Amino acid sequence: MNWIISELFYPDEVSTAQILTDVALHKINKGQVSVICGPIGYESSYNIQNKELDSRITIHRIALPDLNKNKIFERILRLLILTFKMSWKILVKVKKNDNVLLTTNPTFLIISIALLKKVKKFNLEILVHDVFPENLVPAGLIEKTSTKYKLLSKLYNNSFKCADRLIVLGEDMKELMLKKISPGNSKIDIIPNWADNDIYPVSNFNISEYLQIDVADKIVFGFAGNLGRVQGVLEFIELFIEAQNPNCVLIIIGDGALKSDIQNKIQGEKVNNIFYLGAKPRKEQNLFLNACNIGLITLLEGMKGLGVPSKTYNLMAAGKPLFYIGDNDSEIDLYVKKYNCGWSFSWNEKESIISFLKNISLNDLKSISEKGINSGLAAEANYKKEKVLKLF
Repeated sequence: MNWIISELFYPDEVSTAQILTDVALHKINKGQVSVICGPIGYESSYNIQNKELDSRITIHRIALPDLNKNKIFERILRLLILTFKMSWKILVKVKKNDNVLLTTNPTFLIISIALLKKVKKFNLEILVHDVFPENLVPAGLIEKTSTKYKLLSKLYNNSFKCADRLIVLGEDMKELMLKKISPGNSKIDIIPNWADNDIYPVSNFNISEYLQIDVADKIVFGFAGNLGRVQGVLEFIELFIEAQNPNCVLIIIGDGALKSDIQNKIQGEKVNNIFYLGAKPRKEQNLFLNACNIGLITLLEGMKGLGVPSKTYNLMAAGKPLFYIGDNDSEIDLYVKKYNCGWSFSWNEKESIISFLKNISLNDLKSISEKGINSGLAAEANYKKEKVLKLF
Protein backbone atom coordinates (compact mmCIF):
# COMPACT_ATOMS: atom_id res chain seq x y z
CA MET A 1 0.00 0.00 0.00
CA ASN A 2 1.16 3.52 -0.83
CA TRP A 3 0.30 6.17 1.75
CA ILE A 4 0.45 9.95 1.42
CA ILE A 5 0.24 11.91 4.66
CA SER A 6 -0.28 15.64 4.51
CA GLU A 7 -2.33 18.28 6.27
CA LEU A 8 -3.24 19.66 2.84
CA PHE A 9 -4.84 17.68 0.04
CA TYR A 10 -7.58 17.72 -2.58
CA PRO A 11 -10.01 19.48 -2.96
CA ASP A 12 -8.12 22.47 -1.49
CA GLU A 13 -6.41 24.64 -4.09
CA VAL A 14 -3.41 25.87 -2.11
CA SER A 15 -0.15 24.82 -3.74
CA THR A 16 0.87 22.07 -1.29
CA ALA A 17 -2.54 20.42 -1.65
CA GLN A 18 -2.26 20.49 -5.43
CA ILE A 19 1.30 19.12 -5.40
CA LEU A 20 0.36 16.18 -3.16
CA THR A 21 -2.73 15.48 -5.23
CA ASP A 22 -0.57 15.31 -8.37
CA VAL A 23 1.80 12.92 -6.59
CA ALA A 24 -1.12 10.72 -5.51
CA LEU A 25 -2.50 10.57 -9.06
CA HIS A 26 0.97 9.59 -10.27
CA LYS A 27 1.38 6.88 -7.62
CA ILE A 28 -1.85 5.05 -8.50
CA ASN A 29 0.04 3.67 -11.50
CA LYS A 30 2.16 1.76 -8.97
CA GLY A 31 -0.71 0.46 -6.84
CA GLN A 32 -3.47 1.55 -4.51
CA VAL A 33 -3.05 4.92 -2.79
CA SER A 34 -4.51 5.99 0.55
CA VAL A 35 -4.26 9.49 1.97
CA ILE A 36 -4.40 10.75 5.55
CA CYS A 37 -5.03 14.50 5.58
CA GLY A 38 -6.58 17.40 7.44
CA PRO A 39 -9.99 19.01 6.95
CA ILE A 40 -11.11 20.78 3.79
CA GLY A 41 -10.76 24.56 3.69
CA TYR A 42 -7.24 25.39 4.85
CA GLU A 43 -7.53 28.87 3.33
CA SER A 44 -11.17 29.94 3.50
CA SER A 45 -10.65 32.59 0.81
CA TYR A 46 -9.49 30.02 -1.77
CA ASN A 47 -11.97 28.10 -3.87
CA ILE A 48 -12.51 24.37 -3.46
CA GLN A 49 -12.26 22.16 -6.54
CA ASN A 50 -15.45 20.30 -7.47
CA LYS A 51 -14.12 17.81 -10.01
CA GLU A 52 -14.05 14.16 -9.00
CA LEU A 53 -10.81 12.58 -7.85
CA ASP A 54 -9.74 9.16 -9.12
CA SER A 55 -11.73 6.48 -7.26
CA ARG A 56 -8.55 4.45 -6.66
CA ILE A 57 -7.43 7.07 -4.12
CA THR A 58 -8.90 6.56 -0.64
CA ILE A 59 -8.97 9.63 1.60
CA HIS A 60 -9.01 9.42 5.41
CA ARG A 61 -9.79 12.95 6.52
CA ILE A 62 -9.20 14.27 10.03
CA ALA A 63 -11.82 16.52 11.65
CA LEU A 64 -10.68 19.55 13.64
CA PRO A 65 -12.32 22.25 15.77
CA ASP A 66 -12.62 25.70 14.22
CA LEU A 67 -9.29 27.33 15.07
CA ASN A 68 -7.65 30.34 13.41
CA LYS A 69 -4.31 29.16 11.97
CA ASN A 70 -3.13 32.77 11.56
CA LYS A 71 -3.11 33.28 15.37
CA ILE A 72 -0.04 31.71 16.98
CA PHE A 73 -1.71 30.06 19.99
CA GLU A 74 -4.62 28.67 17.98
CA ARG A 75 -2.24 27.51 15.26
CA ILE A 76 -0.12 25.54 17.75
CA LEU A 77 -3.25 24.02 19.32
CA ARG A 78 -4.54 23.10 15.87
CA LEU A 79 -1.24 21.43 14.97
CA LEU A 80 -1.15 19.47 18.23
CA ILE A 81 -4.67 18.14 17.76
CA LEU A 82 -4.03 17.34 14.11
CA THR A 83 -0.76 15.58 14.93
CA PHE A 84 -2.37 13.43 17.63
CA LYS A 85 -5.28 12.43 15.41
CA MET A 86 -3.14 11.74 12.34
CA SER A 87 -0.66 9.74 14.42
CA TRP A 88 -3.48 7.56 15.74
CA LYS A 89 -4.78 7.04 12.20
CA ILE A 90 -1.28 6.01 11.05
CA LEU A 91 -0.94 3.61 13.97
CA VAL A 92 -4.25 1.95 13.15
CA LYS A 93 -4.17 1.97 9.35
CA VAL A 94 -0.56 1.70 8.13
CA LYS A 95 0.91 -1.81 7.97
CA LYS A 96 4.42 -3.24 8.05
CA ASN A 97 6.35 -2.61 4.79
CA ASP A 98 3.79 -0.12 3.51
CA ASN A 99 5.27 2.88 1.68
CA VAL A 100 4.62 6.20 3.40
CA LEU A 101 5.25 9.63 1.87
CA LEU A 102 5.01 12.37 4.50
CA THR A 103 5.13 16.11 3.91
CA THR A 104 6.48 18.56 6.49
CA ASN A 105 2.99 19.87 7.20
CA PRO A 106 1.85 19.38 9.96
CA THR A 107 5.26 20.00 11.44
CA PHE A 108 4.85 18.10 14.72
CA LEU A 109 4.02 14.92 12.81
CA ILE A 110 7.65 14.74 11.66
CA ILE A 111 8.57 13.94 15.27
CA SER A 112 5.77 11.48 16.00
CA ILE A 113 6.13 9.57 12.74
CA ALA A 114 9.75 8.75 13.59
CA LEU A 115 8.43 6.89 16.64
CA LEU A 116 5.60 5.28 14.65
CA LYS A 117 8.07 4.00 12.05
CA LYS A 118 10.00 2.13 14.75
CA VAL A 119 6.77 0.48 15.93
CA LYS A 120 5.11 -0.26 12.58
CA LYS A 121 8.22 -0.91 10.44
CA PHE A 122 6.95 0.92 7.34
CA ASN A 123 9.10 2.53 4.64
CA LEU A 124 9.25 6.30 5.11
CA GLU A 125 9.96 9.10 2.66
CA ILE A 126 9.70 12.73 3.79
CA LEU A 127 8.98 15.41 1.21
CA VAL A 128 10.73 18.43 2.73
CA HIS A 129 8.86 21.60 1.83
CA ASP A 130 9.83 23.34 5.07
CA VAL A 131 12.88 22.80 7.28
CA PHE A 132 12.20 22.85 11.01
CA PRO A 133 13.08 24.50 13.30
CA GLU A 134 15.34 26.65 11.11
CA ASN A 135 12.44 28.31 9.32
CA LEU A 136 11.10 29.67 12.62
CA VAL A 137 14.14 31.97 12.94
CA PRO A 138 13.55 34.30 9.94
CA ALA A 139 9.84 34.29 10.86
CA GLY A 140 10.86 35.87 14.17
CA LEU A 141 9.26 33.09 16.22
CA ILE A 142 12.40 31.78 17.89
CA GLU A 143 16.01 32.79 18.59
CA LYS A 144 18.71 30.55 17.14
CA THR A 145 20.75 30.84 20.34
CA SER A 146 17.86 29.83 22.59
CA THR A 147 17.61 26.57 24.51
CA LYS A 148 14.24 25.97 22.87
CA TYR A 149 15.83 26.11 19.40
CA LYS A 150 18.60 23.70 20.39
CA LEU A 151 16.07 21.24 21.80
CA LEU A 152 13.86 21.44 18.72
CA SER A 153 16.89 21.00 16.46
CA LYS A 154 17.83 17.80 18.22
CA LEU A 155 14.27 16.46 18.01
CA TYR A 156 13.79 17.29 14.34
CA ASN A 157 17.27 16.23 13.24
CA ASN A 158 16.83 12.82 14.88
CA SER A 159 13.38 12.51 13.31
CA PHE A 160 14.67 13.32 9.81
CA LYS A 161 17.38 10.69 10.28
CA CYS A 162 14.70 8.02 10.68
CA ALA A 163 13.49 8.47 7.11
CA ASP A 164 14.62 6.03 4.45
CA ARG A 165 14.58 8.85 1.91
CA LEU A 166 14.43 12.62 2.12
CA ILE A 167 13.14 14.53 -0.89
CA VAL A 168 14.30 18.16 -1.03
CA LEU A 169 13.54 20.98 -3.45
CA GLY A 170 17.03 22.13 -4.40
CA GLU A 171 20.78 22.06 -3.89
CA ASP A 172 20.69 24.60 -1.06
CA MET A 173 18.15 22.55 0.86
CA LYS A 174 20.12 19.35 0.27
CA GLU A 175 23.25 21.00 1.67
CA LEU A 176 21.35 22.05 4.79
CA MET A 177 19.70 18.65 5.30
CA LEU A 178 23.06 16.88 4.97
CA LYS A 179 24.28 18.91 7.93
CA LYS A 180 21.14 18.17 9.92
CA ILE A 181 21.25 14.38 9.54
CA SER A 182 25.01 13.82 9.62
CA PRO A 183 25.95 11.18 10.48
CA GLY A 184 22.96 9.32 9.09
CA ASN A 185 21.87 6.80 6.52
CA SER A 186 18.96 8.65 4.93
CA LYS A 187 19.11 9.01 1.18
CA ILE A 188 18.60 12.60 -0.01
CA ASP A 189 17.23 13.27 -3.50
CA ILE A 190 16.45 16.59 -5.16
CA ILE A 191 13.01 16.75 -6.77
CA PRO A 192 11.91 20.31 -7.57
CA ASN A 193 8.31 21.39 -7.72
CA TRP A 194 6.84 21.78 -11.20
CA ALA A 195 4.77 24.03 -13.40
CA ASP A 196 1.12 23.19 -13.94
CA ASN A 197 0.27 22.02 -17.45
CA ASP A 198 -2.36 24.72 -17.89
CA ILE A 199 0.10 27.59 -17.39
CA TYR A 200 1.48 29.23 -20.53
CA PRO A 201 2.22 32.71 -21.93
CA VAL A 202 -0.85 34.56 -23.19
CA SER A 203 -0.07 36.87 -26.09
CA ASN A 204 -1.84 40.23 -26.47
CA PHE A 205 -3.30 39.89 -22.99
CA ASN A 206 -5.20 42.95 -21.81
CA ILE A 207 -3.88 43.25 -18.27
CA SER A 208 -5.94 46.36 -17.46
CA GLU A 209 -9.14 44.64 -18.49
CA TYR A 210 -8.46 41.56 -16.36
CA LEU A 211 -7.33 43.50 -13.28
CA GLN A 212 -9.98 46.20 -13.71
CA ILE A 213 -7.15 48.66 -13.10
CA ASP A 214 -5.66 51.00 -15.69
CA VAL A 215 -2.06 49.81 -16.03
CA ALA A 216 -1.57 50.90 -19.62
CA ASP A 217 1.95 52.20 -20.20
CA LYS A 218 3.07 50.82 -16.83
CA ILE A 219 5.56 48.14 -15.81
CA VAL A 220 3.53 45.73 -13.69
CA PHE A 221 5.18 43.71 -10.90
CA GLY A 222 2.99 40.81 -9.83
CA PHE A 223 3.10 38.89 -6.54
CA ALA A 224 0.76 35.89 -6.30
CA GLY A 225 0.97 33.49 -3.38
CA ASN A 226 1.19 33.06 0.36
CA LEU A 227 1.32 36.28 2.37
CA GLY A 228 3.19 34.68 5.26
CA ARG A 229 5.77 35.84 7.76
CA VAL A 230 8.82 34.78 5.75
CA GLN A 231 7.71 35.96 2.30
CA GLY A 232 9.03 39.50 2.72
CA VAL A 233 6.11 41.19 0.98
CA LEU A 234 5.83 44.02 3.52
CA GLU A 235 9.56 44.68 3.23
CA PHE A 236 9.30 44.85 -0.56
CA ILE A 237 6.34 47.24 -0.37
CA GLU A 238 8.51 49.64 1.64
CA LEU A 239 11.23 49.55 -1.04
CA PHE A 240 8.67 49.93 -3.80
CA ILE A 241 7.19 53.00 -2.11
CA GLU A 242 10.63 54.50 -1.53
CA ALA A 243 11.48 54.14 -5.23
CA GLN A 244 8.56 56.46 -6.15
CA ASN A 245 8.40 55.37 -9.77
CA PRO A 246 5.09 56.40 -11.37
CA ASN A 247 5.87 54.07 -14.28
CA CYS A 248 5.55 50.99 -12.02
CA VAL A 249 2.55 49.22 -10.50
CA LEU A 250 2.61 46.45 -7.88
CA ILE A 251 -0.24 43.92 -7.90
CA ILE A 252 -0.58 41.57 -4.89
CA ILE A 253 -2.79 38.49 -5.03
CA GLY A 254 -3.05 35.91 -2.25
CA ASP A 255 -3.87 35.28 1.39
CA GLY A 256 -2.00 34.51 4.59
CA ALA A 257 -1.02 35.60 8.07
CA LEU A 258 0.12 39.11 7.03
CA LYS A 259 -2.86 39.91 4.82
CA SER A 260 -4.23 42.57 7.20
CA ASP A 261 -0.77 44.11 7.75
CA ILE A 262 -0.29 44.44 4.00
CA GLN A 263 -3.72 46.00 3.53
CA ASN A 264 -3.08 48.45 6.38
CA LYS A 265 0.35 49.34 4.97
CA ILE A 266 -1.08 50.18 1.55
CA GLN A 267 -3.96 52.19 3.00
CA GLY A 268 -1.75 53.95 5.53
CA GLU A 269 0.80 55.06 2.94
CA LYS A 270 -2.00 56.23 0.61
CA VAL A 271 -0.13 55.07 -2.48
CA ASN A 272 -1.86 54.86 -5.85
CA ASN A 273 0.33 52.27 -7.55
CA ILE A 274 0.03 49.30 -5.17
CA PHE A 275 -3.11 47.14 -5.27
CA TYR A 276 -4.07 44.19 -3.11
CA LEU A 277 -6.71 42.11 -4.92
CA GLY A 278 -7.30 39.32 -2.42
CA ALA A 279 -7.15 35.64 -3.32
CA LYS A 280 -8.06 34.36 -6.77
CA PRO A 281 -9.39 30.88 -7.66
CA ARG A 282 -6.96 28.38 -9.15
CA LYS A 283 -8.97 28.26 -12.36
CA GLU A 284 -7.85 31.86 -12.98
CA GLN A 285 -4.19 31.10 -12.31
CA ASN A 286 -3.04 31.43 -15.90
CA LEU A 287 -4.79 34.79 -16.11
CA PHE A 288 -3.44 36.38 -12.93
CA LEU A 289 0.09 35.05 -13.57
CA ASN A 290 -0.01 36.64 -17.01
CA ALA A 291 -1.37 39.89 -15.56
CA CYS A 292 2.10 41.34 -14.99
CA ASN A 293 5.34 42.08 -16.81
CA ILE A 294 7.59 40.82 -14.03
CA GLY A 295 6.92 38.08 -11.47
CA LEU A 296 7.93 39.01 -7.92
CA ILE A 297 9.40 36.44 -5.51
CA THR A 298 10.73 37.51 -2.13
CA LEU A 299 12.01 35.53 0.85
CA LEU A 300 13.38 37.05 4.04
CA GLU A 301 17.08 36.94 4.82
CA GLY A 302 18.06 33.60 6.33
CA MET A 303 15.65 31.52 4.22
CA LYS A 304 18.40 29.90 2.12
CA GLY A 305 17.79 26.17 2.00
CA LEU A 306 14.49 26.46 3.88
CA GLY A 307 12.05 26.48 0.98
CA VAL A 308 11.38 27.25 -2.67
CA PRO A 309 8.05 28.98 -3.41
CA SER A 310 6.07 26.80 -5.82
CA LYS A 311 4.87 29.89 -7.70
CA THR A 312 8.40 30.16 -9.12
CA TYR A 313 7.76 27.37 -11.63
CA ASN A 314 4.37 28.65 -12.73
CA LEU A 315 5.71 32.17 -13.24
CA MET A 316 8.44 30.69 -15.41
CA ALA A 317 5.92 28.61 -17.37
CA ALA A 318 3.88 31.78 -17.95
CA GLY A 319 6.97 33.30 -19.55
CA LYS A 320 7.54 35.88 -16.84
CA PRO A 321 11.01 37.05 -15.80
CA LEU A 322 11.66 36.70 -12.08
CA PHE A 323 12.47 39.58 -9.76
CA TYR A 324 13.92 37.89 -6.72
CA ILE A 325 15.05 39.27 -3.37
CA GLY A 326 16.57 36.77 -0.96
CA ASP A 327 19.78 35.07 0.05
CA ASN A 328 22.66 34.77 -2.39
CA ASP A 329 23.20 31.24 -3.76
CA SER A 330 19.70 30.17 -2.78
CA GLU A 331 17.76 28.08 -5.29
CA ILE A 332 15.91 30.92 -7.04
CA ASP A 333 19.03 33.07 -7.13
CA LEU A 334 20.76 30.18 -8.92
CA TYR A 335 17.84 29.83 -11.36
CA VAL A 336 17.97 33.52 -12.27
CA LYS A 337 21.70 33.37 -12.94
CA LYS A 338 21.72 29.97 -14.65
CA TYR A 339 18.85 30.68 -17.03
CA ASN A 340 19.29 34.48 -17.34
CA CYS A 341 15.59 34.73 -16.57
CA GLY A 342 15.37 37.82 -14.37
CA TRP A 343 17.08 39.84 -11.67
CA SER A 344 18.29 38.77 -8.24
CA PHE A 345 19.20 40.83 -5.19
CA SER A 346 19.92 40.22 -1.53
CA TRP A 347 18.18 42.34 1.10
CA ASN A 348 21.44 44.10 1.99
CA GLU A 349 21.52 45.53 -1.55
CA LYS A 350 18.78 47.98 -0.65
CA GLU A 351 20.16 50.88 -2.68
CA SER A 352 20.56 48.70 -5.78
CA ILE A 353 16.98 47.43 -5.46
CA ILE A 354 15.59 50.94 -5.09
CA SER A 355 17.71 52.16 -8.00
CA PHE A 356 16.37 49.35 -10.21
CA LEU A 357 12.77 50.09 -9.22
CA LYS A 358 13.27 53.84 -9.61
CA ASN A 359 14.74 53.64 -13.11
CA ILE A 360 12.88 50.82 -14.86
CA SER A 361 10.59 52.06 -17.62
CA LEU A 362 8.87 51.08 -20.87
CA ASN A 363 12.25 51.43 -22.56
CA ASP A 364 13.20 48.18 -20.78
CA LEU A 365 10.34 46.12 -22.25
CA LYS A 366 12.64 44.40 -24.77
CA SER A 367 15.00 43.22 -22.02
CA ILE A 368 12.03 42.16 -19.87
CA SER A 369 10.59 40.18 -22.78
CA GLU A 370 13.91 38.44 -23.51
CA LYS A 371 14.31 37.34 -19.90
CA GLY A 372 10.69 36.16 -19.93
CA ILE A 373 11.37 34.00 -22.96
CA ASN A 374 14.37 32.48 -21.19
CA SER A 375 12.14 31.80 -18.18
CA GLY A 376 9.60 29.95 -20.31
CA LEU A 377 12.26 27.87 -22.06
CA ALA A 378 13.78 26.84 -18.72
CA ALA A 379 10.38 25.77 -17.40
CA GLU A 380 9.65 23.74 -20.53
CA ALA A 381 13.02 21.98 -20.41
CA ASN A 382 13.26 21.30 -16.68
CA TYR A 383 10.01 21.70 -14.75
CA LYS A 384 7.25 19.97 -16.70
CA LYS A 385 4.94 18.04 -14.38
CA GLU A 386 5.18 14.67 -16.10
CA LYS A 387 8.98 14.84 -16.17
CA VAL A 388 9.36 15.72 -12.49
CA LEU A 389 6.75 13.25 -11.20
CA LYS A 390 8.75 10.35 -12.65
CA LEU A 391 11.34 11.05 -9.92
CA PHE A 392 8.91 10.05 -7.14
